[in-house]
Amino acid sequence: MKDKKLKDETILSYDNYKDQHGAVVPPLYQNSLFTFESWDHIDKAFDGKYENFIYSRLLNPTVKVAEDKIAAICGGEKAKLCASGIAAITSAILHCVNANDHIITIQNIYGPTNNFISKYLKEKFNITSTFIDGKDVKNFENAIQENTKLIYLESPASLTYELQDLKAISALAKSRSIKTVIDNTWASPVFQKPLKLGIDIEVHSVSKYLGGHSDVVAGVIVSKATILDSILGNEHELLGAKMAPFEGWLILRSLRTLMIRMKAHQENAMHVSQYLENHDKVKQVFYPGLESFPQYDLAQKQM
Repeated sequence: MKDKKLKDETILSYDNYKDQHGAVVPPLYQNSLFTFESWDHIDKAFDGKYENFIYSRLLNPTVKVAEDKIAAICGGEKAKLCASGIAAITSAILHCVNANDHIITIQNIYGPTNNFISKYLKEKFNITSTFIDGKDVKNFENAIQENTKLIYLESPASLTYELQDLKAISALAKSRSIKTVIDNTWASPVFQKPLKLGIDIEVHSVSKYLGGHSDVVAGVIVSKATILDSILGNEHELLGAKMAPFEGWLILRSLRTLMIRMKAHQENAMHVSQYLENHDKVKQVFYPGLESFPQYDLAQKQM
């Protein structure tokens, strides 16, 4: 799975899992606990409890196969599936900030994320936030304060599909030692790979495109190993928003068809957008694939 020569189609269709019975599909490990041959084996397992199968809240064989696939197609080192998209979002944000810190984000973000940043974090931890027009990188630079610790992005943004220049923003953030998190749900890792553009942490609502069948609620966090290991040992483990084995198995099923589904989504969206753009009762269509989209050039560059 770490072979960078593999295409996304290969990663998603190939199960890097060896079953003792030769099963071609990874089985559902619907168990909470795992047994060990001796106390020495238990001791060694707990020395690396986030890498060994001890308790399914920490790590589960079925879930791990799905996590490895998602990490690979996102261009990250590790991924951790969560019980919902908002669980992934809040865990990633909490990892980056402490009491009295400051967050910069965009105006058109997912509603629950907006509430978490502007209300919950403010009321509980006095974490302040500045909501800006994310289309101009200068707005991010102007909003930076001494206590700014996080720039939270969503590109394309909810409803309006406004974009942020991920490469430029990540460079700015790194120059000021500020972490960056992006909700990449709308683009999916098929069409946009923020980690390769310098973003620190990528989150998804797996319930949407990655799941794709409206039968699973899940989220995922993807990043480099050092960041993910810290989240695993803190926010993910202590808040308990873990992924159940059955949902992990459903996600594995969905990932096999992700490339085909996303290409169909793209083609259908373009047909609908072009039809609406030429309709006399429609004033404007916001779709990054249209040449009339205000940020079309940026969409072509980073998506």
